[in-house]
Amino acid sequence: MKVRVALLAVAWLAAVLSSASMARAATMMADGTYQYTLNQNGASTGTSALTIKRSGSVIAIHEDETIADPSFGTVQASADQTLAITTLSPLSFVAAYTSAGKTQDVRLALGGMTGSFIHNGERLTVPVRLLPGTQAMAIQDQALVMSFIVVPALAEVASASAFTIAVPTAARTFIMHVDPAPPVKPANVQASDVGFAIASPVAFAVWLDPKTGLVDEIDVPAQSLVISLTKHT
Repeated sequence: MKVRVALLAVAWLAAVLSSASMARAATMMADGTYQYTLNQNGASTGTSALTIKRSGSVIAIHEDETIADPSFGTVQASADQTLAITTLSPLSFVAAYTSAGKTQDVRLALGGMTGSFIHNGERLTVPVRLLPGTQAMAIQDQALVMSFIVVPALAEVASASAFTIAVPTAARTFIMHVDPAPPVKPANVQASDVGFAIASPVAFAVWLDPKTGLVDEIDVPAQSLVISLTKHT
């Protein structure tokens, strides 16, 4: 499924990584419900609601997202991801994207650091494994906010300077590199927040509370896109 504003593009899927020159936040966001808005060029383009819940050795993240696309109409996404509570390594991913009355089901089945993509029930032959020169794996897909919120804590846990990123919708993997330079803090971001950044494939920054891991804002300058926290309980 193709969605504008690089929702499917690898550029849009590049996530946030910890800046080596700034204090890192090892804390994953607490259990609760979080609501975000997506704005491009100052106009609202979508909303997202996430629920995080820990149970035993697993962290479960559920997300419902709606995006208004001028070319494809309303795109609705419902996604679930599970992570190992100690390593934040991905365990599973399932998502359904609905647009113009059609739904695409995508999955990533994992066993350790290897796995396979599944599209609408069909297992693809594209290999999923940790790429050379990377220290951890993360899952990113479409414009899901869950694609961003895990990475700052994962960077600390894995002492990572590069990540293997698995993209279920695109059925591909790529390498994401840390930006060693601190990002420039926007004026509206809380003074106590710290920034985490990625240098390539495309520059991104995420701003979060270093004590709690709460992600307040995600900035994608190349797309004039800002994802902002509006409420959490």
